[in-house]
Amino acid sequence: MARFLAKRVVYELVTLFLVITATFFLIAGAPGDPIAAKVEQMPERAQQVIRAKYGLDRPVLERYVRYMKNLILKGDFGQSIVYTGRRVNDVIRENAPISGRVGAIALALDLVIGIILGLLMAFNHGRLADHVLRVCIVLAICTPLFVFAAILQYYVAFKWRLAPIFGWGRPEHYIMPVLTMSIGGIAVYAKYMRSSALSVVGEDYIVTAKSKGCNRRRILQKHVLRNSMIPIVTMTGPSIAGIFGGSFIIEKVFSIPGLGRYYVKAVSDSDYTMVLGLTVFFAVLYVASLIAVDIMYCVVDPRIRIPGTEG
Repeated sequence: MARFLAKRVVYELVTLFLVITATFFLIAGAPGDPIAAKVEQMPERAQQVIRAKYGLDRPVLERYVRYMKNLILKGDFGQSIVYTGRRVNDVIRENAPISGRVGAIALALDLVIGIILGLLMAFNHGRLADHVLRVCIVLAICTPLFVFAAILQYYVAFKWRLAPIFGWGRPEHYIMPVLTMSIGGIAVYAKYMRSSALSVVGEDYIVTAKSKGCNRRRILQKHVLRNSMIPIVTMTGPSIAGIFGGSFIIEKVFSIPGLGRYYVKAVSDSDYTMVLGLTVFFAVLYVASLIAVDIMYCVVDPRIRIPGTEG
């Protein structure tokens, strides 16, 4: 197990290095000047001082080596160009928990409701409930998030007055963002759970369990649920990494002060340091989630064996 994990960590670290390198040079080669708007009214000497402060007066390769050195040795993502005196690490530390809470609640709803609906459709295959839920799932998957956000804002906030449209800090502020983020996720998890459960229900050991008189609840808990979880585990890994990034659209629509909102603003403001730092942060989370998925495969399904552990 340790050997397998060590190999996976090495692979993912190489992937992470390539992602950081590619992102850095793509941003460095982007057209435009990231601080042009800040210095265009300043004297030439002041402009040179500001460019030197952010290292923009140095060659690209030297800036890359310096950035990687600070990142690896100090865990320093750099200083924001737009938010003077504020470091990317501070933005992540202050705003990642906000995105994380919203995303974690939404993911929990996705898993619980999605798995239940998927199993319900699988055990009622071909019946009215299955057909109705399948239509609803297709609609939920195809409809953009901002459409759900607008519908919820009208009914939940404006018409029924169950939650505020904007604002942050109180429990009721979570209602609409979480519901908006959950609708599509529930549909996707239900779709994959249905397909996986249907393939398991037709296996010989399920037929044998039924012939022995096992009730439906025992078959569901002991045989169907666990053996149907591989696709769900595969999807959950990247979803866990995504909860800290949240949904860029949702955070923008509901004015949530999370990382997604900062990322969108950093792109529009050409805050290259912020864009690079947040991209690296999201990449680290994604790579860690892939390693977690590999471990969870063996926990969920004992039939899966780690290479080198057979026998």
